[in-house]
Amino acid sequence: MKYLFTIFFLFIVGTFTVSAEIAPVEYQRMQVSAPEQLEIAVLRSTTRRFLFSRNTEVTLNVEIVSVVESATGLSTGDRITVTYTNTKNPRNWAGPRAIPIQKRGTVTSAFLEYDPESQTYIPAARGASFDPLIML
Repeated sequence: MKYLFTIFFLFIVGTFTVSAEIAPVEYQRMQVSAPEQLEIAVLRSTTRRFLFSRNTEVTLNVEIVSVVESATGLSTGDRITVTYTNTKNPRNWAGPRAIPIQKRGTVTSAFLEYDPESQTYIPAARGASFDPLIML
């Protein structure tokens, strides 16, 4: 009887899906502390996917529509390059959400930082880097 209860318990627990991500307050903290807080228009979106990989390299050419804050002195009308990796998370993923692939013609908020190594801008708020400021 003891084993039957254990098997039943494991079956019940195993049928529930597990999903969790970073708390919204943490995404908001990352957004507010981002050195570059902008609104951008995506002029070009290029993706590069590798065979048998969940990763897609994304390169965006964007124009700055408006500037909330800029540590590097960006202004409206400037054009910059944004690079990042989109990772397709496995089903029932428990962890931070993927940074979405932005499409050409999209106008969106952007929370970025400058990466001197690649000489491009990179997302500063993980999966919330292209979301409007999270209000709690």
